[in-house]
Amino acid sequence: MNAGRLPNLIVAGVPKAGTGSLFHYLSQHPQICGSDEKELGYFNYFNPRHHSGPPPPLEAYTRHFTHCTGEPYAMEATPNYSYNGQPVIDAIRATLPSVRIVLSLRAPVDRLWSAYTFQRELGNITGVGSFEQYLDILERRQDEGNVLIPRGHLNGLYIGYYGNYVPLWLSAFGEDIRVVFAEDLFRDAVTVVSDLLRWLDLDAEILPELDLGPRNPTQHPRSVRAARAAYSVKRAAEHLGVLPRRVREPLRRMYVRANTGAAPERLSPEMRSHVQELYR
Repeated sequence: MNAGRLPNLIVAGVPKAGTGSLFHYLSQHPQICGSDEKELGYFNYFNPRHHSGPPPPLEAYTRHFTHCTGEPYAMEATPNYSYNGQPVIDAIRATLPSVRIVLSLRAPVDRLWSAYTFQRELGNITGVGSFEQYLDILERRQDEGNVLIPRGHLNGLYIGYYGNYVPLWLSAFGEDIRVVFAEDLFRDAVTVVSDLLRWLDLDAEILPELDLGPRNPTQHPRSVRAARAAYSVKRAAEHLGVLPRRVREPLRRMYVRANTGAAPERLSPEMRSHVQELYR
């Protein structure tokens, strides 16, 4: 049995900046083998904020690539690598010496709003009644120094302060990192993916054969409880390897048709202006 391999291409984030789209688009290229789950999170174990014990053995990581058959690139995508600090960067650099990094950024106000609606969709912030209340909680946490809680759902404000961590990635990886902007990806995926493939020295002529349609837009569920259950089932099935890729998209479409409703809230001009000042 194939014991798997280590990846040499990582989409490192940030959350809600098109990482799911990038993973889907690039995985379709015959010379890129995507991991069996999108978000492996292996290197988060090297951050003492996340775990006090030793990280899992490398075999726990490589098993996600047992289906790879000699493609030039093996890839995973874990958005929260991006903001989890120097320990994660150092671990990636030491474990994967020839890795290439794709870092996707998004205008921080829009990224924060997307993070809020996503967490609301999953039912993770059921006690929060509005974006204004959500932001007030984040600002108070920031004032108290509680800016980054592992596996928490209230890290949204901190993630948008790119100056805290993007320079660390640029310094560590130099020519081996490429920054992508989500706005460019959403507007013209063909150009962004073509540029990435050329950077990876891969054939970009295959682009017309790839599905570069929109991926993972935030859905506003009729039932938050159903949304949370569907997401939990999806993650568990992917982790156990019982959800083949060929059936994921039809199931996703069925769920979207069944449980999508109208957005219950809009980002007001006043709140947008306030968040812009926070990030200025």
